[in-house]
Amino acid sequence: MSELTQEIEKEEGMYVYDKKIECPVCMKEFTTKIVKTGKARFKGSEMDLRPIYEGVDTIKYDVYMCPHCGYSAVSREFNNITHSQRKTLMEEIGSKYAGISGGHDEIYSYDEAVVRYKMALLTAIKKPAKLSECAYLCLKLSWLYRSMSEEKIEEHYREKAYKGFEEALQKEYPPICGMDENTISYLMSVLAYKSGDNDKAMQYGYSVISSRGASTKLKDKEREIIDILKAEK
Repeated sequence: MSELTQEIEKEEGMYVYDKKIECPVCMKEFTTKIVKTGKARFKGSEMDLRPIYEGVDTIKYDVYMCPHCGYSAVSREFNNITHSQRKTLMEEIGSKYAGISGGHDEIYSYDEAVVRYKMALLTAIKKPAKLSECAYLCLKLSWLYRSMSEEKIEEHYREKAYKGFEEALQKEYPPICGMDENTISYLMSVLAYKSGDNDKAMQYGYSVISSRGASTKLKDKEREIIDILKAEK
């Protein structure tokens, strides 16, 4: 491990700690790393709403993964499980899960984070979870691959997120993955733009700008997207 890598781990390690939780599927206790509340300073967000914090990439720590049965989910959804889903997950994942080595360092590497999110995506598919939850996991996977400079894989998961959210919006109503109607419309305009679907990007964008409930800040961000679309057109 290089000195630079050690320094990065040491700095990020200051923002996380180990927490013991109980798996709602196998009922066994395990330890997961989470970000200390109020420790990391929020610096802003990227165009597609990826949050940026000083000193730590909080995205890496949002998935809880049970090392005993493989059950994985983002923290917000981890305990949201029914008895029938628990049975299904034990049969579909737990009975086949052989465990994953590693995870003993001070922080989660991006490779480890990707594994955790892919396990969460598998869990969501087998559960089955809402379409929006699967799309949201794909979006966050695209964020992780962006940090790893894996542009092709980032694009792959971003496309899956866009298509997943589009399908979800036909069957689900906001709030979706914690986002209100205007926020999800803004995100869709960005994903549509990134996917080359400029007409849809405009459509979603104008719905945000014309909304009385959208904040001035969100409308300003949306106008930036529309200006880009107009310039390219």
